[in-house]
Amino acid sequence: MDRDFTLLYQKYKQPIFSYIYYLSKNNTEAEEICQDVFLKVYLNIDKFEGRSSLKTWIYRIAKNTFLEYKRKAKKEVLVEEIALLENPLIDETSNPENCLLNNEAHQQIKETLMKISEKHRMFIVLRDIQNLSYQEISEITDLKLNTVKVNIYRARNEFEKIYKGLEGS
Repeated sequence: MDRDFTLLYQKYKQPIFSYIYYLSKNNTEAEEICQDVFLKVYLNIDKFEGRSSLKTWIYRIAKNTFLEYKRKAKKEVLVEEIALLENPLIDETSNPENCLLNNEAHQQIKETLMKISEKHRMFIVLRDIQNLSYQEISEITDLKLNTVKVNIYRARNEFEKIYKGLEGS
């Protein structure tokens, strides 16, 4: 069992940490929540019924653990640092003008993610950053598939509206 759990941990630790980090913005907090998630997975693996994939079961535990942590801490959730955005959008061979334009776009994306609602940010992170399927998101959030699709559509619209507002300023 311990060897199997070690393999499971190695496979899912980084995506779960990344997901929690996108939501919390705090590296230490994300690490703590991630540890709690895998403790819960370890203690409850025998209760896994297989009604969903193991991946979505772990993501659901992560979502619930994160929300539980935030309720206890009563902190507002904002995303400040996004691992995706830590990688530059430029290559080293581009000219200074392109570097400036890419840096500005990078900053606008980061600001936009910080400004969208927490609910919509969660859907953007799960679908567009974590690349999960609509079905997986449905299982993680415990929402119907059509509700997930509508929420992703609305999240993308909110993102686009805020992004275009930043472009104009």
